[in-house]
Amino acid sequence: MQGTLVLTILTVQSSYLKQVEQPRPDEARVPDTIQWWIAPLGNWRIRTFALDHDIHTHAVGHADNLVELALTNTEKNYFDVIHSQHVIEISDCRDEQSISASFRRAGLEARFEFAEGRFVFWKPDDERYYTQSVPN
Repeated sequence: MQGTLVLTILTVQSSYLKQVEQPRPDEARVPDTIQWWIAPLGNWRIRTFALDHDIHTHAVGHADNLVELALTNTEKNYFDVIHSQHVIEISDCRDEQSISASFRRAGLEARFEFAEGRFVFWKPDDERYYTQSVPN
């Protein structure tokens, strides 16, 4: 399985459960992220919440220029809290060394999870991310 990860690292830390969002005080702190996994087998929007390691995942439909759509949508909705954006090509999701190299080429730590048959997502730290809340 191959795909493209559009990763946006934010300048905030938040908790969906506690309805809290705060500035990330420095680069050493864990950030929230917006991620789009775009692949032939399916597309996903992934949102991580740093304060409690919550994750929300949503399957999204197919569209032309989905990478551009993901970048534009994220910039439109999070323009004031974007730290950086990366477009990362993953050639083989079954090869952890290849995935790690893709993240390192983007200047990122190679911390990721592969949700079998669904998506790859980048983890801002080594903690476990799991769904703890359901969006309204």
